[in-house]
Amino acid sequence: MEDEITAIYDTYGYGDSAHAFKTLYIWAKDMSLCIFTAPDLYVAKTAEGGDNTWFFPVGSAEQKIEFIRTAKEAGNLQFRFMTIEDVYFLQQHFPGKFVMDPAPNDSEYIYDRNTIENLPGGSFSRKRDYVRQLIRDHDVETKIFSKEVEDDVRQISKAWSRSKENHIDVLDKNAAEIILSQYKDLDITGVVIYLDDAPLAAVLGYKLSDDTVDCCLQKTDSYLHGLQYYMRQEFSRMQPPEVVFYNWEEDLGIEGLRTAKQYMHPCRMIDMYTGRQK
Repeated sequence: MEDEITAIYDTYGYGDSAHAFKTLYIWAKDMSLCIFTAPDLYVAKTAEGGDNTWFFPVGSAEQKIEFIRTAKEAGNLQFRFMTIEDVYFLQQHFPGKFVMDPAPNDSEYIYDRNTIENLPGGSFSRKRDYVRQLIRDHDVETKIFSKEVEDDVRQISKAWSRSKENHIDVLDKNAAEIILSQYKDLDITGVVIYLDDAPLAAVLGYKLSDDTVDCCLQKTDSYLHGLQYYMRQEFSRMQPPEVVFYNWEEDLGIEGLRTAKQYMHPCRMIDMYTGRQK
């Protein structure tokens, strides 16, 4: 279904990661997703949130209106991962029929390449110091992600999961394994960072558009100061020159993750909303 869904996304989507085919495919098991398609339309249904819960449809205005009218008849209709454009669409075509609430846990962080690679300005001075100290105190090596280092990334991912056991509801065991086992088919690339010969960090991603890469996996097996900034720098430096933005996806409501992403000063946010049928 990739070609069909991607063609619709490229025509009608708003650049977010949540509705991209590869994201839907990667998270299909963890979020219990299935896809409904029609000419000029696709919609992801999720088992989370009720029997009539969907990602907001992507497609032509006529097809979206028809789908929403039909779905409303079943009652208790809920839409997740709504962009502000989707909110306006519901308000225009179904006025007073839905309640829309901000969903900050689902909102996506967008960073520009210069910020990721150079950590410019006074607000990043301490972070630059952390990176310099990391390089000074350790034997640091970067390897391009490949079959040879696949198990190292699994090791890093498992360690990350153990450290997040108090957030068991947001773990991505299946998503991570799909990324690692099918990275060639999904055109996923990335880097693995070794400190003193030990694999401690990895970043993997795929091109979301001509100028944007979606960072679909970021894991560390250490809380060393500077490690996360350094691995993002190395990941960015391997990208082709036309890539100027990075979508670091949502923070899942994890306080520490949200703080870390805010500290990186996103150049913009893709704010997400949830819509519920009145």
